[in-house]
Amino acid sequence: MAFIVGCGGSEIGRQRLRARCDVDGDERREFLKAAAGVFVGGAVFGQDRALAARPEGVNRPDLLPPTYTTVIDLERFLTSGQRSRLEEQIKRVEDRTGFKVRVLTQRYPQTPGLAIKDYWSVDDKSVVLVADFFGGTGSLLKFNVGEDVYAKLPPRFWSVLASKYGNQFYVRKNGEDRSILDSLDAINSCLLQGGCQAPP
Repeated sequence: MAFIVGCGGSEIGRQRLRARCDVDGDERREFLKAAAGVFVGGAVFGQDRALAARPEGVNRPDLLPPTYTTVIDLERFLTSGQRSRLEEQIKRVEDRTGFKVRVLTQRYPQTPGLAIKDYWSVDDKSVVLVADFFGGTGSLLKFNVGEDVYAKLPPRFWSVLASKYGNQFYVRKNGEDRSILDSLDAINSCLLQGGCQAPP
């Protein structure tokens, strides 16, 4: 599984990283690690380096619902009707394509974390949308994407999707629910038509 947030924040960053968004595998990971080190290192200059540490892993199966569901809405971003329609849509896409789309809304550290892997049987044909601002910065939408999904929806698809529907301006104008639902409409539509290079 790969964790996609996006390829560059500012316009200059996007121009510099645009070519890197389409690079596969180890080269891309090494580049992003180096870039993250530069940004994190600069952000904590003169501060305690412990602040730059990666968020601690969480494994809270107690936060999982007692009955199985493909949508775990801990933050209550969705109405019960929206959740029901979304669960139906996810089932229809999975039945037709074999790809598993799952949704988790959370506010770190209040998250099931690693427990969702077993709960949802996350594998290479899975997409997990995580809606969490992680302290109010960046995109609301993060995607955990299985390797087999990349054949249909490449890495650039996910970074464009996160910046299109997960940015703070979109969320402020349309709400967290529309951000989640609109991004899932794009994912499901593209999976049903056999793939997309970019979100519709």
